Amino acid sequence: MSETQYEEPVYVVNKRRRESEAVVHMPDCEKIHHQVEQDVRPEVYRETRVPAYIRFVANYMTLTGLRNIGFRYHPCGYCQPPVPSPIPISVKARNLNVTHLGKEFIGRGVLESFSITGRLNDDGSRTVTVDVSFGGVHYRFDPETQLEYPRPNQKR
Repeated sequence: MSETQYEEPVYVVNKRRRESEAVVHMPDCEKIHHQVEQDVRPEVYRETRVPAYIRFVANYMTLTGLRNIGFRYHPCGYCQPPVPSPIPISVKARNLNVTHLGKEFIGRGVLESFSITGRLNDDGSRTVTVDVSFGGVHYRFDPETQLEYPRPNQKR
């Protein structure tokens, strides 16, 4: 399968059966050139010490496919592909600030506006409300409500 068959950028995804996380590479990553070139070479299985010929094949995947694979992944530290980390950033509603405006929150939409209001009650207690607008839809959250947005790809 060639990467030219896709309309969006493709990545090469490696996942061994026993490992919990896959590694996402750029197709031109030097660490996986043997997969992209579909090498056939002998490799010894550690458990049995029996040599076997293994055909290395690149598993191409688009960003859309990567988001739907159903297991955890992380970007290759060598080629550092521009894919978002699947672990989102979590913020309590009471901690929203101007840096969050314009970010797309998971399950909500793009944060357009917010206001955090505090009120001192007659008994001396405080009440805090957080009013938020995502894509024209308004919500009122408890200040402890956790909101999440995708983590940008971080260069190492």
